[in-house]
Amino acid sequence: MLHYHIAPHKIRAAAFYEIASLGLAGRLAEAPEVLPGLIEQHAGQFGEQEGFNLAALSQGLAWTAQGYEPDGSLTPDTASTVSVIPGACRGNAHEKCACSEVCVVGALQRNADGVVTIEQERCVRCGLCVPACPAGAITDKAEIRQTITMIKDGKGPVYAILAPAFAGQFGAPPERVKGALRAFGFSEVYEVALAADVITLQEAEEFKERMQSEEPFMITSCCCPSFLRLVEKYRTRVGHLVSTSVSPMVALGRLLKAKEPGARVVFIGPCIAKKSEAKRPELADAVEVVLTFEEALPMLKAAGLDPASRIDLAVPVEDASFGGRAYAYIGGVSGAIEKTINRLYPELEVRAVQGNGIGECNKLLKMAERGELEGNFMEGMACPGGCVGGPANLVKTDYGRESVRAFAEQSKVRDASSNLLAIQFFEELAPRVKLTSAKKPKRVSA
Repeated sequence: MLHYHIAPHKIRAAAFYEIASLGLAGRLAEAPEVLPGLIEQHAGQFGEQEGFNLAALSQGLAWTAQGYEPDGSLTPDTASTVSVIPGACRGNAHEKCACSEVCVVGALQRNADGVVTIEQERCVRCGLCVPACPAGAITDKAEIRQTITMIKDGKGPVYAILAPAFAGQFGAPPERVKGALRAFGFSEVYEVALAADVITLQEAEEFKERMQSEEPFMITSCCCPSFLRLVEKYRTRVGHLVSTSVSPMVALGRLLKAKEPGARVVFIGPCIAKKSEAKRPELADAVEVVLTFEEALPMLKAAGLDPASRIDLAVPVEDASFGGRAYAYIGGVSGAIEKTINRLYPELEVRAVQGNGIGECNKLLKMAERGELEGNFMEGMACPGGCVGGPANLVKTDYGRESVRAFAEQSKVRDASSNLLAIQFFEELAPRVKLTSAKKPKRVSA
């Protein structure tokens, strides 16, 4: 059995750092030729290389770090998919391969040698297999090149919007993260938690309407695209119970573009699934680029803007309520919506249940299909622990959750109904954009 002495995330970080460095230096045209060698140079500094096909890994990451398939191709159908780097999966030689274990929908298949392929029709795009692969063979596609190109092109403002899970991720207070992104060249930086407050207000209204219907039950999937794909592909019998709200990411993108036509938006978060959400035809107008925390930090470091060391960059972060920021962890979405319902419609009873991780979500949805689920409101999070447990986080889930809670406690308001900025966005900008999206079941064969 092979043993692994280099953490794959270090090699990935090297790829992201180098593509950002090339972009900032105006040398992106050289990337296909020079990037594999640069990645290998980094890997040589990490120690022994047993367990990796470093040449295959470096070549594949050189392409995926630019947003392409590992073989350098790209089609609209594969722009947001997770891929296997050719030659990088060591199959049955893996000592502790866990990628198949984290895939509860059976999208990962193995040949006789144990080498993995991905059945894209079955995949729900959660990306949990990416950090689970000890050889680094499974990867998503980065959009660092696209981000730098947009910031440099001078064609209009480029906003960065930070997922609620960002607190604690960059080794620095949230204020320094915002300052570093501004210094990098983003026109402004917003918390997606602001739009979570807006969506909370909308979901409270929808819950009220559903409780007056013939089937008083509501499933919220607004912030988790993999949970939505699970319903669409595998649990279609309860698809009509899913809320109509778009995600806070999509909502904020559209709201900012209504506020300033011509703006471009870059989402930064822990979630690989957001890359596929942003490419859905009915949602593609909201956000141009999705970066993960894993990609954004090396990008900032390449510009000399590591938030951990740049104490001079701090600027206030005051967009959202406690409830909006709490969307980052399991129970936070239903908790925020329940508090708002209790304040606006105290006569309504909310009996919430939460699906913590894609496996538990699937179990609860099966119960809902059979009418066995007690409660009238379900929250589903594909990643264990919620977004703070996402596959592209930089810190452990528990630390991330505590960091988010501490940051949420600093908010000047407790819930969406008290957030004046969210109310302003909801009343002035929301009527000009679409904050709902019809869910379309696409059941896969067993």
